[in-house]
Amino acid sequence: MTFRPYTVARWGVYLAVAAAVMSAWLGQRAGASLDFVLLRGVFVFVVIAGLGFGAEAVLTVGFVPPAPRPTPSLPAEEQSDE
Repeated sequence: MTFRPYTVARWGVYLAVAAAVMSAWLGQRAGASLDFVLLRGVFVFVVIAGLGFGAEAVLTVGFVPPAPRPTPSLPAEEQSDE
C-alpha cells in the first residue's frame, strides 16, 4: 500500500486536534479551571500528534534486511577426505 507523503501524519494531527478539543470541552464541563483545561488539551494534542508522526516514520522508512552472505564451499579435494 502506498500513501502520499505525510498522509498518516496529517490525519494524526487532525485526530490530535479533535481529541484535544474534546478533552478541553469535557474538562470545562467537569468544572476545571481554564488554565488546567488548556494544559490538558495541549498535553493530549502533543501525545497524539507524536503518535501520528511516529506512525508516519515507521510506515515510510523502507528497512531492507541485508542479504545473507554465501558460505564458502570447501575445495573438491577436502570434501572427498570426509
